Amino acid sequence: MTIALLTNDDGVDSIGLRRLVKEVAARGLEVYVVAPKHQVSGAGKSNSRTVRVERAEVEGAREAWTIDGKPADAVAIAVKALLPRKPDVVVSGINIGPNMGLTDFFTSGTIGAAIEAALLGIKAVASSYAVLRGLSDSDEPYVRKAAMVTAEVAERFIEDERLKDVDVLVLNFPRGEPKGLVVAPMAFMANIEVYNGEEENVYHVLGWKTDDLEEAYAGGDEGTDVYYVKRGYATVTPVCLRCLALTTAERRLIDVVKRALNGLVE
Repeated sequence: MTIALLTNDDGVDSIGLRRLVKEVAARGLEVYVVAPKHQVSGAGKSNSRTVRVERAEVEGAREAWTIDGKPADAVAIAVKALLPRKPDVVVSGINIGPNMGLTDFFTSGTIGAAIEAALLGIKAVASSYAVLRGLSDSDEPYVRKAAMVTAEVAERFIEDERLKDVDVLVLNFPRGEPKGLVVAPMAFMANIEVYNGEEENVYHVLGWKTDDLEEAYAGGDEGTDVYYVKRGYATVTPVCLRCLALTTAERRLIDVVKRALNGLVE
């Protein structure tokens, strides 16, 4: 039996996670859920020192637990302590909110869980629904469709040998009915908001001041995830973490740095 571990950063009661569990289970996978008890968005791939684990009930899951830690904790604890064996795939989401571009890649707890899985040698999918200020009733069928597509992508990810060099697939769905699904790289952009809080010398970092996706993600080169999602397309971005140490470009940069730091490094 193929085992799938599901998690998120919105908390175990999120409709995105609950819908995803049903769709993955409907494909015949044995589903386990380990997810934060409450929302911990923006945790990235950070880990906690001490984490409390409790049993939970999630429809469609063989077993489920909640934690008082972060999404990456959920994956580590599931793999190292809770599951009967190493899962075949980890699916993180569906996040209620976009995770597009490199800023979100390094900040998102949804993606952080997928990165944790990849570092543990497990293929992972991180999926997000691009709405900025919560869901309305009209979003429900589109979240359901996003869950269906995410479940199919996860299943193909496991089975297709052509994807063996991919560690993580990052999915982003536009609000509403997508025009299609395209493969796109992440936008190189810094869409971080910093603004004054109500108290003196207090600032808010992250989050958006606007409900408008176009304004929140201003920029984004043509052909990138941001570009396509803002135009109504769903995107899938392949990520190879191992490639960071293996590509010709990285080796060239290592040589450049050695020359630049001549006398300081061996």
